[in-house]
Amino acid sequence: MESDSLLAISFVAYSLFIVAIGLYTTRWRKKTDDDFVLANRELGSWASALSASASAESGWVMLGLVGMAFTSGLSAVWIAPGIGLGYLFNWFVIADRLRIESRDFQAATLPQYIHKKFGGGSKLLIWIPAIIIAAAMLGYVAAQMNAAGKAFEASFGLDYTWGVLAGALIVLAYTITGGFRAICWTDIIQASFMVVALIGMPIILYVQMGGYDQIATQLRTIDPQLMTLTGANSGYALLGFVVGMLGIGFGYPGQPHVLSRFMASKDKATVKKGGVIAFSWFMLVYTGAICFGLFARAYFGALADAEQALPLACNALLPPILAGFVIAAIVAAICSTADSQLIVVSTTFSRDILPMFRKQSSTPSFEQTQRWDRWTLAVLALISVAFALTENRVIFTFVLYAWSALGAAFGPLMILGLLWKGTSRAGAIAGMITGAGVTVVWKNIDFLSSALYELVPAFILSLISVWAFSMMFPDKKIGPASDL
Repeated sequence: MESDSLLAISFVAYSLFIVAIGLYTTRWRKKTDDDFVLANRELGSWASALSASASAESGWVMLGLVGMAFTSGLSAVWIAPGIGLGYLFNWFVIADRLRIESRDFQAATLPQYIHKKFGGGSKLLIWIPAIIIAAAMLGYVAAQMNAAGKAFEASFGLDYTWGVLAGALIVLAYTITGGFRAICWTDIIQASFMVVALIGMPIILYVQMGGYDQIATQLRTIDPQLMTLTGANSGYALLGFVVGMLGIGFGYPGQPHVLSRFMASKDKATVKKGGVIAFSWFMLVYTGAICFGLFARAYFGALADAEQALPLACNALLPPILAGFVIAAIVAAICSTADSQLIVVSTTFSRDILPMFRKQSSTPSFEQTQRWDRWTLAVLALISVAFALTENRVIFTFVLYAWSALGAAFGPLMILGLLWKGTSRAGAIAGMITGAGVTVVWKNIDFLSSALYELVPAFILSLISVWAFSMMFPDKKIGPASDL
């Protein structure tokens, strides 16, 4: 009972600390429309880098990627190069261009940016991105609530349902009051905890297992394929596996919760320094997660749920007070993504969809806008919790589906839209529909989804669609733009 109490005390202390930081940020709240959504576009380099990174990686790295390395072995390293390139491309090619254009267009959300840049008065350029974001993000947030349920279940023996509810309450406690600024401040702490947990725990397991030779021998005894880069794959299956893992990096330019950090960054120097910080963080976290998954497989041998390896190892190897803090780091990772995505999807509803049902002459006050933001956020959080309570509880698969839909729908459009002046309204519409549509179709045809991760074909076809339709239907340079 004493060890359980210490575990709970350290976890509760961390959770209260995070909530307190989030609430404390309300001191800097400004009465501007951009404040709740983009922290008044004043993010510094550390806040933008760590918040973007933590919101992108989250519980799927600490639970999902660890579980993949646990199950697949050394072949899990194929996921890292593509994601590393995604980080570099996002920060050093996309970020500052998007920061400048979103400020010039006075766009606070991704649908607003797409509409103001390509729309020409067409409501399709609000509806299409808003629907895609709402559908994918609700699934994405559900995956984070799913991860929270697993973490609480493995760590405290708490029923999965109550774990999901506890995770949701922690996120809502500071997100509703502090908005985007609260999220970014708490993300700094949460990203730091993730690094400590994913570097510290592999070291502890490495020492516990007696070093590399002992670990390698144990893994080969369990399954020789665990120590190979190909795993159990060969021929076309191996090619599909490697291309699919490398292709995950295609999704980075299209993630609204990451792009919002670029839109909120203060200046060019912030973006440049933020890129270095973010890439360094990625290297530490991914190395730690893959190493831990391998070491945990050697230590445990087998688990009913590989995605619970980290919390179970904490309980087995650490003093209760430290275990509580590492488990807090897991929940921190979950919260850092869930809060960001809730802000994105709730403001998409409150800022982009609801105004289309409002009378043109009716302009909401600042207080009314804030009230709609918060109520929408709370309702969508409840919907995500309901999704998380269904039977689909494989975090890695759940996240990759949503990641693909967002990455393929928006990534090619953001790349060509920011780098090629010929991108047109027709190209934007075709690219988003193609990216999201191919993701759904490919994912739901078994022989296709088993051969290649859906993001790769969806991204390529979306990129081709943006270019082809832009060439066939260029925007008119003179006179009013026609509605589509």
